[in-house]
Order: sequence, then C-alpha cells, then structure tokens
Amino acid sequence: MEISCNSCQKKINIPEEKLPKDQAFNVTCPGCKNKIRVDQHLTPAKVEGNKEEEQEETPVQKPPEEEPANAPKMAIIDEFEGDDDELVIYEEDDQLALILDEKNKDLWTDVLKEKDYKIQYANSPEHAVHKMKFTQFHFVALNENFGGVSLEESAVYKSIIELPMELRRNIFVALAGKNFKSLNDMEAFKFSVNLVVNEKDFGKLGDILKKSIGEFEMFYKVFKETLKALGKI
Repeated sequence: MEISCNSCQKKINIPEEKLPKDQAFNVTCPGCKNKIRVDQHLTPAKVEGNKEEEQEETPVQKPPEEEPANAPKMAIIDEFEGDDDELVIYEEDDQLALILDEKNKDLWTDVLKEKDYKIQYANSPEHAVHKMKFTQFHFVALNENFGGVSLEESAVYKSIIELPMELRRNIFVALAGKNFKSLNDMEAFKFSVNLVVNEKDFGKLGDILKKSIGEFEMFYKVFKETLKALGKI
C-alpha cells in the first residue's frame, strides 16, 4: 500500500503483509513525524458517467483528529495479543534494535540510541519471536532470564540460534547475565551469540559495544566482499 503524508506529502510504502487485516490503523510519517490515520474501509467516490467501469478501490487517509471517538484502535505492526505498538515505518537505512532485558532496558536504550539505533521492545519471549518474524532487526540485546525463564527454555533464544545462517549473520546478538565474562569470545561462541556481557560491567557498555560491533562489521564486510568477488552474492 502507498499513502501520502497529509502534512509533508512524503510517499510512504507499507508492505501488504504488515497491514492490520481489515482494520484502520495509525502510522507515523518517517519524514515529519506527523501521525496519519489510515482507514482501509473508506474508498473514494466512483467516477460519474462511467458506471460500467468502477474506479479501483484504494484506502484513503485522514488526520487522527478527524477519526470518530469509537473508531477501531488497531495501530500495531504485527497483530500480537496485548501488543499496542503503533505501526512505524522505517527508512531503508535505519538500524533496528530489539531490547529484551527489562532490568537493564534503560541502559541498553541510552547506549543504542547514541549509536543511532531505532529501538523496539517486547513483553515476552513469544512476543519477541513474533516481532522478529515481521521485522529485520540488526541488533538484539537479550538477558539470560528474559521473560522469567532460563536461557534453555527461552523461545526467543531458541529462535535466534535456529535461524538460517544467511539471516543470522545479519543480526548482532548480545547476551547479558550475572555469570558471563564480558567480551569472552569462547563463551560467546558456546552460546552462539556475538557478545556476552556481565551485568557488573554495564557502566562500560558503550565501550564494550563500540569494540565488539566494530569487529563484527569489519569481519562481515570482508566476508561479503569475498562472496561478491566469488560471484556468490
């Protein structure tokens, strides 16, 4: 679906699979941050004088202030029970981070925003898995006890380590807990993540991420250039 912002006229393309089915929804313009109400039930009037050929029905949009008080409040990016996120449209080059660590959420948020990541959260391991089906995250911060379950029982951890390698290599996964040794590569390898962080080292989280993400990006830059030179991508 393509809509236009009624404030700055920016064209916004929304993948069909992300549209709430048969529901009105809100979307924030990535350009001017104006909030737009999109009602998929409203259609433009038919063209007079041509009754045999009906005008193609397309959704029309209206500003949030015009919506009736009893309008449906479907404004979510992925229809998950209990999820009240607004449908957010990201720019092509945006870096997206999913924070799954309630205890240290503010610390992760501050550090990742400084690195220009766009932030999302989830309220359970199952919710996180659902989000990852619809959104390509570039960074995932996971606490070993997220959702009140152990790492071995975590649906989101299982989902990450079972991803096909062509998808997994595009996600930087940081695992936090009380018993890890920060920046220990062998421990990170053991848990199939890119980084392990001990919670006592969160005061140095910015420096830890700067080092580990830099090494990650450099490695895959060389890796992808090699694949390209071999004609495999």
